[in-house]
Amino acid sequence: MGYNSPMTRWVLLVGALLLSAGCAAPVAGKPVAAPVTSSAAAAAPDEVVRWVDKFCGVANYLIAAGSVSAGQPTGDPARMKQAMSESLGRVVDVLDVALHDLAELSPAPDPAADTSVELITTPLAEARDKFAAAREAVDNAPELTGEVFEGVMKNMTEAVTGMTQGVEKLAVVSLPEQFQRAVPQAPNCAQR
Repeated sequence: MGYNSPMTRWVLLVGALLLSAGCAAPVAGKPVAAPVTSSAAAAAPDEVVRWVDKFCGVANYLIAAGSVSAGQPTGDPARMKQAMSESLGRVVDVLDVALHDLAELSPAPDPAADTSVELITTPLAEARDKFAAAREAVDNAPELTGEVFEGVMKNMTEAVTGMTQGVEKLAVVSLPEQFQRAVPQAPNCAQR
């Protein structure tokens, strides 16, 4: 089970949606009648730019982590067990870092942004716990029997379901307007 697995693709999808929903949101508004003479007139407050930059950094991290590939394990059951444990461990580690970084975003300069982060964090935390439970089951089993594998797959399915719920919530959540205006000024949001 390498990084080309469906489980890891969900991590990549969540990261991509974080980036597109939070950082690539179009700026609403009307053009000004007269040309703006100073770029500072349209600049977002520094604290908002820093927050948006960190938010996009989390998304970039998830995307980068999800695009790493690993070799496929051999037919040796012990190596397959080890490879599965390592793969699950990497997903847990990625989610740990993302959840830590999301927690660092609170309190946001606008409480509405905290709500957006919470809507993203909750399903990611639940998914992380399910992936960790799957890894624990693999590590504690003397061998990967059908029963062990069934329990691991149940936890992984629930983890992916939690991530899907986060994606669905992400589709209806948007950052406050001042955060959207800060996107062009945030270096991490420009990385694609």
